[in-house]
Amino acid sequence: MSCYNELNHLIDNGCDVLLVTALKGGSNNCLSGNKLLFSGGEIICSNFDQQTSNIIKNKLSDYESPKLSRPVKLTIGEHGNCEIFVHVYERIPRLHIFGGGHVGAAVCRVAQHLDFEIVIVDDRPDFADRHAHPQAHRIICESFDKAFDLLKPGLSDYLVIVTRGHKHDLLCLKKSMLYQIAYLGMIGSRKRVKTQLDELKRAGYPQERLAAVHTPIGLNIGAVTEPEIAISILAEIIQVRRGQGRDESYQPGVLKELVKIEKEKKSVVLATIIKTSGSTPRKTGSQMIIAADGSVKGTIGGGFCEADVIKEALFCLDNGVSKRLYYDLNADTAAEEGMACGGTMDIYLELLKGV
Repeated sequence: MSCYNELNHLIDNGCDVLLVTALKGGSNNCLSGNKLLFSGGEIICSNFDQQTSNIIKNKLSDYESPKLSRPVKLTIGEHGNCEIFVHVYERIPRLHIFGGGHVGAAVCRVAQHLDFEIVIVDDRPDFADRHAHPQAHRIICESFDKAFDLLKPGLSDYLVIVTRGHKHDLLCLKKSMLYQIAYLGMIGSRKRVKTQLDELKRAGYPQERLAAVHTPIGLNIGAVTEPEIAISILAEIIQVRRGQGRDESYQPGVLKELVKIEKEKKSVVLATIIKTSGSTPRKTGSQMIIAADGSVKGTIGGGFCEADVIKEALFCLDNGVSKRLYYDLNADTAAEEGMACGGTMDIYLELLKGV
């Protein structure tokens, strides 16, 4: 079944999607590699039979929040058990940078490497310009007040307030209080920040919302230059983002490559970490594509395990099979191989046949 182009289309349109892949089963109802796309409470496409598709749909409809990728065992009537992997694709988080000046531009440049959809907002044409911010996915030249109405930020959005002055910072802060968002940070000295927060407190803004504002913005690393300030801001955002219990399921570069491979009808192996424990270098949902020439896209953590996965993937390509691997990176093994991490990894090598 062709699914990655449809999956990519749904994500590009702001949808959250669950991709189900059968790992193993005892009948034709659940063949290894069968897939089902689920979004908005409905099955988008499936090559499971109708009964199995409905059982999976009922299971996914009750999928708890936060949604995390993981293997799931199902009972398919008299046909026995079927194990599937539910891969969560949530829309790529957006990074809204209010202020296109020197700090905002530096944040934009560094953030291009962090899998965010980057939005720059400034009311000055010279600072809301494509040439000034080539890394941004969207640039809005509008008043900060109206920009919020255009963006309507939500729970997957991260807001950075680095405008050119106190008045605009305070306006953005007030507007931000109206939305439930993942992160809100505002630049400023401690004295100025305290004055602004006290003003909002007197105006009746909830204390718990004000306490959640990251200000002065960024981790305290002694940053002085604009690039250093940008790194401190994004380090804090990464800390918040990874601290929310999200896995590493959505890797835009890997998905784009899968769309290309699907279109070109190439045969590759897709390695997916389906379960981990302990301090593994990458977590559940991380993926790597291995081509017949040994080239790869993505990573499952590097080192000994990744090298062994590539070798096993080439075996799968040569023999036309999929397989499952289990690595126990206990302390002795980790020390012997010179690895910094430990734990266990369960990895599925899925042969994607070009037809």
